[in-house]
Amino acid sequence: MELVTDRINLSVADALALGAAALQGLGFELEEARTITDHLVDNMLCGYEFAGLPRILAIADHPNFRLPCNSVSIIHDTPTSALIDGGNHVGYVPVLRGASLAAEKARTHGMAIVGVSNCWYSGRNAYYLEHIARQGLIAIHTAASAGNVVPPGAIRPVLGTNPIGFALPCTPDPLIFDMGTASTMWGEVILYAMLDKQFPEGMGVDAEGRPTTSAREILKGGLLPFGGHKGYGLSLVVQALGILAGSRRANGNVIGDGFLFIVVDPGILMPREEFHDQLSEMLSQLRALPRQPGAEAVRIPSERAFAERAKRSEQGVTLPVHIHDALRSLMASSP
Repeated sequence: MELVTDRINLSVADALALGAAALQGLGFELEEARTITDHLVDNMLCGYEFAGLPRILAIADHPNFRLPCNSVSIIHDTPTSALIDGGNHVGYVPVLRGASLAAEKARTHGMAIVGVSNCWYSGRNAYYLEHIARQGLIAIHTAASAGNVVPPGAIRPVLGTNPIGFALPCTPDPLIFDMGTASTMWGEVILYAMLDKQFPEGMGVDAEGRPTTSAREILKGGLLPFGGHKGYGLSLVVQALGILAGSRRANGNVIGDGFLFIVVDPGILMPREEFHDQLSEMLSQLRALPRQPGAEAVRIPSERAFAERAKRSEQGVTLPVHIHDALRSLMASSP
């Protein structure tokens, strides 16, 4: 572990150990702490600090964290579908179970749809999508939540940042596209508020619905959808799919957390190898396009994240000193 100006440099092993110990300090069992930390550290390796270890501090502050938890359970099950009740657990564990179950059913039956609800903070869609796509499957994942995004014409937030993602198996790495439907992700607002940073104009509003660039004021008000009515439309559809995933189960409100996986084996339409070859051919044609002056490459979604992961796996990750110290203080309280 090395101090770099106002940031701490951590090896991957150190980051995993810090995250797991901090979560244990909050009362998580070791296996659950390791599952959550693996997700958080991978987010940092891929270049998403806001979705990394700082999220542990947000978990500790989340109102649901102080409510009782029940066992994660399957409440509806067919050969090609399932609904999972997350038991009010933080979502990294039950949503990963949903992704794994959807992949298992799709491998057996060709396709599957699985919903997960009654949990919160599911993390980065691409993490689950990659888990599925590396098994040779195609996946669509939507993650509905509530209370962070202000619809056009409204003053108060009601929708979530509501990301939607897609993954297709390819060699050597899957093609993954994962996007939020808000101007930025709520986790970034939380991190920026901790650091007292500003956002560009047009991204959020304060508690009175007035435009602001202050992350701390946006935290009290809400974000705006990206791209005006188009982003709002996508956000609304993701919210509606959350109903199918069981969003009402948590507190009776149809606008809530609901995580949906739709998984397909490409082999039900063509030989898997043929699909892989044709997708690789398509991406090669994109990469071979003539480039504009100054452009290093024609970018393919997810390639930057994979390259960052490879580099940071060797170099380690960094954290602001005060966030590192806050996590250490949680670790110190571990029994």
